[in-house]
Formats: sequence, structure tokens, C-alpha cells
Amino acid sequence: MRKVLVLVSVLCFCTAVMAKKDLVTRVEPAEWWAGMAHEELQLMLYGEDIAEAEVRFEDDALRIDRIERTDNPNYMFLYVDVKDAAAGDYKLMVKKGGKRQAIAYRLNSRREGSALRRSFGTEDAIYLIMPDRFANGNRENDLVEGYHEGVVPGDLKMRQGGDIEGIIRHLDYIADLGMTAVWTTPMLEDNDLSMSYHHYACTDYYKVDPRFGTNRDYRRLADECHLRGLKLIIDVVPNHCGWQHWWHNDLPAKDWYNRWEEFTRTNYNTTVWTDPHRSDYDMKLLRDGWFDTNMPDMNLNNPLVFDYVRQAYTYWIEYADIDGVRVDTYPYNDIHTAARLMNALNREYPNLTIVGECWVKSVTEMAYYQTGANNRDGFDSGLQSVMDFTMKDYFDCVFKEPEAWNTGVIRFYNHMALDFAIPNPDMVMNMLDNHDMSRFAAEVNYDKRLYKMGLALVSTLRGYPQFYYGDEIMQISPKGGYENCRHNMMGGWDGDPRSVFTREGRTADENEIYDYLSALLNFRKACPAFHTGSKMKQFIPRDGIYTFFLYQGDAKVMVVTNNNEEERVLQTAPFAEMEIEGHTVRSVTSGEEFVMGKELRVPGKTVLVLEIM
Repeated sequence: MRKVLVLVSVLCFCTAVMAKKDLVTRVEPAEWWAGMAHEELQLMLYGEDIAEAEVRFEDDALRIDRIERTDNPNYMFLYVDVKDAAAGDYKLMVKKGGKRQAIAYRLNSRREGSALRRSFGTEDAIYLIMPDRFANGNRENDLVEGYHEGVVPGDLKMRQGGDIEGIIRHLDYIADLGMTAVWTTPMLEDNDLSMSYHHYACTDYYKVDPRFGTNRDYRRLADECHLRGLKLIIDVVPNHCGWQHWWHNDLPAKDWYNRWEEFTRTNYNTTVWTDPHRSDYDMKLLRDGWFDTNMPDMNLNNPLVFDYVRQAYTYWIEYADIDGVRVDTYPYNDIHTAARLMNALNREYPNLTIVGECWVKSVTEMAYYQTGANNRDGFDSGLQSVMDFTMKDYFDCVFKEPEAWNTGVIRFYNHMALDFAIPNPDMVMNMLDNHDMSRFAAEVNYDKRLYKMGLALVSTLRGYPQFYYGDEIMQISPKGGYENCRHNMMGGWDGDPRSVFTREGRTADENEIYDYLSALLNFRKACPAFHTGSKMKQFIPRDGIYTFFLYQGDAKVMVVTNNNEEERVLQTAPFAEMEIEGHTVRSVTSGEEFVMGKELRVPGKTVLVLEIM
């Protein structure tokens, strides 16, 4: 475990909330750190007519550079010079009329090496968890006073009670599987009136939802991950907040949100950004339209909003010792402003990997969103990594369609051949499914052969894989609708008839899939052919067989996909440049060893992953 040097503030961990009679009833952020790269700290003060107050720090080591007021007199934004301030306790003095208030403020010491923290990359395999649906480790927080929704078992549009403690209890299960990183969907407070379980409509940027646990619990989750060699990835949502956010009915400024005369939804068509013939009408709808009625669109082009959001997510990275970032709905923002936000995070953490959800359906569009792209308009996203939704669609169809000139495994070959357009193909996230789409198991009709083919290829193709909780057991979930891909993990709740977290609790089929994926991922974790600096070489598919190699130094892996129903005999002569003939070969998934000859028999509907000794 990395030693925790952060000193706990005497204030609450999230937002400093004072008594209603105080001049200032809320301060955000309630604590910060000395020695951050950004030398100016924005403090948002909230209180009745607080804009009229006089403010100063008692100690000159913290100097207020400027004060920003808006059209709402209940807010005041202080920009504080913290460049030379040491860690310690400070006091903010507030005076209005005959009243005075002293507010304790703390600058914490940073963890050693915090700025240069190691992040995730091509060597990783990421396990995606929707916390409410994974495991209920603390039934005491199923219903919390002041929160609209409690647990309604079995109703998948309602909360089911999964929480941070439930995740911590099963981290060994995740690590043993061979995963190296955990990405959870958001865990900040979402006090919406309905369907709050997904937490993509934040109502307090400085508070973990108490139905998940406390801020301390979230930091403990990161610590427990690190103890097991797992990285923790935070899901950030800069595009929108929730309509139940505490500021919604008293906005800090009239332009805090992107406003319309009447509710206007986004067109959801992110291709507009890369369309050279786009209309202003379509662009405004995409950029400024609301994601949904309960998700107000944040105006990040307001500098006060930008600084607020930047600091909020910086806070969690620093506070909880987070290892990486996933950005939700990146192209729904003004992407130029989003890029500034990504660069701001990387200014604080130069090695931080940020992967963007850019749900586009072509390689060229995907490439546009990875940093370093040679874009005609000069745009650079600040995203080290992007998610490959095009290849995800190929997984859904390739194994079920006939082999032809442009169908079947040739789709994978052609897709990889377009890597010339991608700045860094090794930093592309591959996936079979996630929390927003039908599960891969349903797409292949629960055919174990096809399912294993998907697991093998997503684990071995260039880039790095992301798996959704339950993928390791081919979790059954019907097609269609968000809730159908968000079922509870069996065994995560008291009273479940069995637990898939244990070998004894899994069915024979579930253990077969679990063992298959575990063999792949634990091999992947140890083999340099999948790590930074590795190379890929592929061969044009012949007779429904697609072959490629991954290699680095002495490490060499051969992957052979037979998409035919029947066994095929693969001639190895075309692979002479890879120097495999006569070498001992081991099947990663079965453990079988043999000497590679001039022919290789490949069973129908099978992917062979072979380590060349």
C-alpha cells in the first residue's frame, strides 16, 4: 500500500457546509494540497448576499489574487495564490455588515511522487463495475435519510444496494482473474428522484453517495486495489450534472448551464464534429443540447465553471490516489474546451492516462480523438486513449456471418490495417460490451464457442482490453434496454442462492468460461508481447482463418482464428518470417505443448493463442 501522507481536514472530506446562520454556508473545495502544479486555487463561497462581504486570509501566505462575482449575489469566487503556501491550517476571515465568520481551511501535504503517479496502459486489462449492481457489502446504507431512492430488490430501474464495501470484498476475485485495473462507473452523489443508481447525474461533486459509502471508503477502495496490484480508474462526467444538484435552483450564474428557451435535447450525433460540411444548427444541438431532462448541460466555456470542474476531478485524483481517468461522453462537450480540461489534468499528473468515450463508428473518427492525431483542423483532444466502438460492433457479427470478401474475420484484418490512421494504436481500448449496450453473450446467443472466440481476440488484439463485470462467467442478460445489461452479480447479496465469486458457486459452464479468461489474462499480464513496445504482424485471412503475431524481444505469441464450423489445416509456410517452425509451442488456454510443424490443425469456431517457446 502506498503510504498515505494526506492529513485529514477538520472539515468534512467533501464540501465545507456551515450552519444556515453563518455568512458562508458552503465552501468548495473544503481542503486542498500544497505544491500542486496549478498555483491558483478557486474557492467557491455560497451564502445569502455573500458577494457583498469582505474576505481575506489571516495568514499572508495565502493571498487572494482576485475576486469574481456573478449575477447571483449568493456566490463569490476567490482565486487564491497557493504557489508558496506550505501545508498547514489557515483561516479565511469573512465580514459583512456587523457579522464576522472565521472559516478553517487546510492545505494538505501531497503523497510522495503523487504528481508522477503511474497510470494504466497497453499492458493492462480493465474490469468495469457498475457499483450498485456488483455486491452489497453494507446493508446499513441501503436507505439513507434525505435521499429519494432506497433499495427495491428486483426492480432494475431502482437501486439494488451494491456499494464500495461490496467491491472491496471481491477485489481478490478480480485480481485472481488476471485483471490489473478497476474502472467503476461514477460514485459521486446522485440524489435524483428516479433511476439514480447509474450516477451519471451528479448532485454533489465533492461527496461520494452515502448509499455507496463515504469519501474515506472510496479512498480505502483505492488503497485496497493497490495492495493487490490493481489500479483504480475514476469515471468523470464534465458534460452535465444532475437537476437535483444543490445549486440547480440557485445557479451560480445565469450562464452556468447551456440554456434554451425550452428544453432542447442533444442530437446525439457526434459525427458533427468531424463533418466538414456540418451546419451551425446541428453543431449547437450537439454541443449545447441537454443529454436528458434531468441532466443539465454544463457550460464549460464559462471560466468559473471550467475551473470548478477541473478542480473537482483533480480533488478526487489527489484525495483517493486515483490511477487513471475515463471521460464520459467526451464529444458532447465543446471538444476544444474538453481538450483544455484534459491538458489541465495532465499538467497536474504528466503520466496520467485519460481514456475518452468517443462513441463513433469509423476508424478515422476514432483516430481524430486521440492525442497526436494529424487533424486537418489542428485539433488535439488531450486523450491518450480512445475506446474502439467500431471493433466492438465487429465482435457482434463476425462469428455469426459467412466468410466472404468483406465479411467474417477479414473485418478484423481490415480494421487493424487502418491503424496507420491512429496516432497510438497500442492505447486503444477494446471491448466486447459495457454498461450501455447489450452483453456480448446475448449477441452470440450464449454459444460458448463464439463467446470464447471473442474473449480470446479482445484479450490479444493490439491495444488493451476492457471487460464488464460478469463477462468472465458469460452472465446471462437479455438484449435491449439499459437495465437488461445491468443485472446483479449473483452472490453479491445476502440470500442469493449461490455465489459466482467462488468456484463452488459457479456452474460448470461458468467455471469453464472463468478458467478460459483467467488463463488468457494471467498470461497476458506476465508476457512482454502484450506490453509497451510490443509489435503486431498480421496475415491476410485465408479460407476463414485469421492469423497474427505479437512479439517483443524473446516473447512471441501466435493467434489463429478459425471462423469455420469445421476443422481446418493451416499451412505454416506463409509464416516463415516469424521463424516458428520447429519451435515448441504451448497453448495458453489448455496448456498443451507440441512442436510446430508445417501444418497446424485448428478446430472449427476456435481461437488458438499459442506461446512460441
